[in-house]
Amino acid sequence: MRKDTFNFRITKDLKTIGKFDMPVINSFDFNNLRCKYLLVTPFNYALTEIEPESKICHFYLDDYQFERVWKEPETYVEILKKFNAVIGADFSMYENLPLPQQMYNNWRNKVLMAYWQQQGVRVIPNVQWSNERSFDFSFDGYSPGGTVAISSTGCQFKKAKENFIKGYHKMCEVLKPDKVILIGKLHEELKADEKIINIPSFMEERRKLWAEEEAVSNQKITQ
Repeated sequence: MRKDTFNFRITKDLKTIGKFDMPVINSFDFNNLRCKYLLVTPFNYALTEIEPESKICHFYLDDYQFERVWKEPETYVEILKKFNAVIGADFSMYENLPLPQQMYNNWRNKVLMAYWQQQGVRVIPNVQWSNERSFDFSFDGYSPGGTVAISSTGCQFKKAKENFIKGYHKMCEVLKPDKVILIGKLHEELKADEKIINIPSFMEERRKLWAEEEAVSNQKITQ
């Protein structure tokens, strides 16, 4: 039997909208979180997470670490259902990628989010963009309002930071979210925005822990 490489089995029943036929993604009510503790777990730790009901799973990782959810989407539904919530997929939209490739990755993210919602996963819509060229399609498909998630990972250099902040304001203008969960560094220019809930990235937390452990170890050596 021919392999369904393009996932027609999950895309054929999805409702789409806009000139690019992006899947429709329902908004997420922050009050629907089963646990108010905003602790996050990257998808590559999802299988070994012992308390998924208290964690939010995210995909802010290198693409190869979660390509499997696209290749075998049905396999991971029950795993994702166990989590407090799941921030949608995040296949990369680097601004140096050809625009069709950016659009394809953006579409794949939305397909998976819409499919997971259809299957009963509590999905916090992940919104992503690259630069202004991507604004034409990046915000299609999302229902306005509610809580969305974004990541500032990789947006520290000047140009990337400028595009991130410009895209953030465009997202707020188009989608009008009530709350924005931001994983990663909160730029100074956005600190006054009360919609933002900033959660350090997994690696930031790990580096902090490593630094504390090293400090304790050094203290013992000098004693």
